[in-house]
Amino acid sequence: MNREFGSSEPENPERHEHGHSENRHVTVFVNEQPVKLHGSSATGSAIKRAAIEQGVPIEESFLLHERLPGGTSRLVRNDEEVRLRENLHFLAEPEEHELTVSVNEQPVKLHGKAATGAEIKAAAIRQGVLIQQNFILQEELPNGTSRVIGDNDQVHLREHLRFTAIPPDDNS
Repeated sequence: MNREFGSSEPENPERHEHGHSENRHVTVFVNEQPVKLHGSSATGSAIKRAAIEQGVPIEESFLLHERLPGGTSRLVRNDEEVRLRENLHFLAEPEEHELTVSVNEQPVKLHGKAATGAEIKAAAIRQGVLIQQNFILQEELPNGTSRVIGDNDQVHLREHLRFTAIPPDDNS
């Protein structure tokens, strides 16, 4: 024991065997931002919480993917233990939500929680709705009126929203 060489605490073999890996600090990256973690493993939830506490702009509801060599990735479940090592890279992003809206009475599938007017029109065109990108997009409101959605205006998406798209020179 090192007591005779000035050490004030007795040597604890258990601390060295088990405590070393539990007390080590590892830097991983979440959305390209460094996140310091403690220990030899952490759950997906713990990695996201640490990232949030350290200022990474994500939410606990985001999906976490571990980036793998070769440009692939794998989903890390919230309760899954990940063996930590320096320079692991993770991507945290909102879960994609697919929903259906209508444009000129035709179903259009959209992904995400928000879209611009230009994105809604582009999706409608890709899905066979006979409109053009320069058409004026209007959201049909429940009270029977409508509001114009500009190309850069954000729309918070919900299932069953109804839109009409009309040529810019149509005065109807």
